[in-house]
Amino acid sequence: MSVKSATRFLSAVAQDQGMRDRFVAVQSPDEFIQISHQLGYSFTTSELKKVVSRRSRGVVIRRQTGIWPWLRTVNWIDRPVYA
Repeated sequence: MSVKSATRFLSAVAQDQGMRDRFVAVQSPDEFIQISHQLGYSFTTSELKKVVSRRSRGVVIRRQTGIWPWLRTVNWIDRPVYA
């Protein structure tokens, strides 16, 4: 699991609507991580949060729309994730 994998994931999902569509119905961090693993990425919720935080530095205005609405709607609780 790695921050590098989370970074690659965010870059890929930003450019692939079909990939984003797989996460529309996600209801939990575990489900989110499971789909990410199925797509070949390996990271924890903590690692994903770290990458999102880095990419969000300096952002003042947040829109309610965007390419990753599920990042805002999933209840992100840090806990161990299966490999």
